[in-house]
Amino acid sequence: MLALFGSRVGVAGLGMMTSIVLARGLGPHDRGLLALALLLPSTLVTLTKLGITQANVYCSRREGAPLAHVASNSLVLALTLGAFTVVAVWLLRDPLGETILRGLPAWALLLALWRLPLLLVDNYFWGILQAMGKFGLYNRRTLGGAAGVLVGVGTLWYLGALSLSSALSVYAVCTTLVVASLLVSVRRLVPFGLRVDRPLLKRQLAFGSKSYTQILTMHLLYRSDVYLVAYFLDPARTAFYSLALHFAEMLLEIPQAVGWVIYPKLAGMEKAEVHRMTAQACRRTLLLTALGGLALVVVGPFLIPLWYGRAFAPAAAPLPFAALGAVAMAVFTILSRDFTSRNRQSVNIISGAIALGTNLGLNVFLIPRWGIVGAAVSTAIAYSLAAGFLVGFFRAESGVSLWQTLVPTREDAVAVWKAVYAPVESRLRRVPILQRLLARRWSVATERTGPVGQ
Repeated sequence: MLALFGSRVGVAGLGMMTSIVLARGLGPHDRGLLALALLLPSTLVTLTKLGITQANVYCSRREGAPLAHVASNSLVLALTLGAFTVVAVWLLRDPLGETILRGLPAWALLLALWRLPLLLVDNYFWGILQAMGKFGLYNRRTLGGAAGVLVGVGTLWYLGALSLSSALSVYAVCTTLVVASLLVSVRRLVPFGLRVDRPLLKRQLAFGSKSYTQILTMHLLYRSDVYLVAYFLDPARTAFYSLALHFAEMLLEIPQAVGWVIYPKLAGMEKAEVHRMTAQACRRTLLLTALGGLALVVVGPFLIPLWYGRAFAPAAAPLPFAALGAVAMAVFTILSRDFTSRNRQSVNIISGAIALGTNLGLNVFLIPRWGIVGAAVSTAIAYSLAAGFLVGFFRAESGVSLWQTLVPTREDAVAVWKAVYAPVESRLRRVPILQRLLARRWSVATERTGPVGQ
């Protein structure tokens, strides 16, 4: 757990440095266009992945399907769906360019689409890595990819050659190299090929169809505001809003990391134990995310102009509402793993769909009036609504009280402290001059249990 969380923190840190370089090198207008070009393949992956990532974990862990067959099906399906989607979007480039992709050049769209099949492969094989418990391979791959992008755009900036086209080229090259290395690494562990296991594929699609609706709903809930900001406002304000979301989404690395680790475990547990572990993980994740959100609200308005330049200072305005939404989504993310692990994705879908409808309506009303702050307010309300519905469903099915689900205990606080401090301490102890100081530090003795404390 700590290794995965540390990896996500590292990726977030590298991403932050990359975003600073891009903001200073491109300026608000081109940075806004780059945000759209990077968001598009992510949205298309969500539209086409059909829930196969979750199905790979379920079929491998719950049904015992051979990993080689799961991997072969995943590779063929990803390449096929990716190719068809690229062609379809390219044919629709004119109407898209007049609406949600306004201002994005055709060549930029082509570079964005290059990444689509690769990201599908990456996504499907992430489910295989989860099923195998190979989080270390995932950690190295994600860190390497983020570092490659930073080195690429940093070098271009230093040479005075950073532009929208060169930045997109760096992302395309790095994605290609990372996915190629992923396939080589997994191939050494699992002898997959291009032969399709049709009965297994039917089971993957059957389970994935339930997860797919859930994932699609959640992606639209997460990203519809960016497209609506791009539709109603200009590229510069799209850049400001995307930057505010980038800060808030660093908080979501916490529940995402916890959710990735506990989901394979929950899929193999009895129902009562699933509820107990979910409630514990929710309390601890909520505590850590809320503390991070508070820190973001306090320091964000100072860091944005300091790091990105005064031209990006307007990005600080939506931060409080973006942070509130991230804290609410931490609850939703953890509780949704409980229902998905028991093949009850319909609960997540209902909660997300209600919130999505609310988000779309509020955004259409508030963005023309309040700009990017209106988008952040709309999203915070929608995220809180989604979390509230899921808490209600969880309470009804599990019998676990709201207090036990949402209010951290002293044991939770100590576990979170240890989870955060332990890796820092282990590194500090390698410095001889600090060893004596650490030996005399105050400590709280308690039993370490639960997914966040591991």
